[in-house]
Amino acid sequence: MNMMILLFGLLFPYFDASPQLVPISTFIEQPKSVLAFEHASESSPYINRFDSLQGVALYTTKEELLLTKGNPLAVTNDPLLETVEYHYADVTVGVSEGVVLYVHVAPPQAQQFGLHVDGVEIDPLTDNLQDTLGKPYFIAEDGDVYLRGNNALKIYRNLAGEFEGIDLFDSISS
Repeated sequence: MNMMILLFGLLFPYFDASPQLVPISTFIEQPKSVLAFEHASESSPYINRFDSLQGVALYTTKEELLLTKGNPLAVTNDPLLETVEYHYADVTVGVSEGVVLYVHVAPPQAQQFGLHVDGVEIDPLTDNLQDTLGKPYFIAEDGDVYLRGNNALKIYRNLAGEFEGIDLFDSISS
């Protein structure tokens, strides 16, 4: 019997025929909300994402890489990184467990084919990279590191400051 009373008490408000009260707040003019992204929609002058280098995107499958770039000039194993490297004329791609983990471009490749980060051409030899990439997240002895989300772009430089290569990689797994 107690169970029936409890059940009836829980369901009673749904069977009540009395008019429902309307909150007063619906009659008072509420201030209009402004969404934050409306004011922050100015486009950045920098490359906003680091998803691909030389047209090769991180996390691409090996099959997609071969469809996009074709057969590599050479395939080598890198036991230190536990990857298989696919060497193309314009880029070297590191693949592990069937997924692209890093993309590397050496100076001769960049000189002959240019450098394209997410479709934007950059030139580490003549460009002021801070105009294109912004301020480096970290300046190491061997180069500058730029971050966008989980992806990192590292521009290697020797002690004289000369361009030695560029890598695109996942900053969390490295």
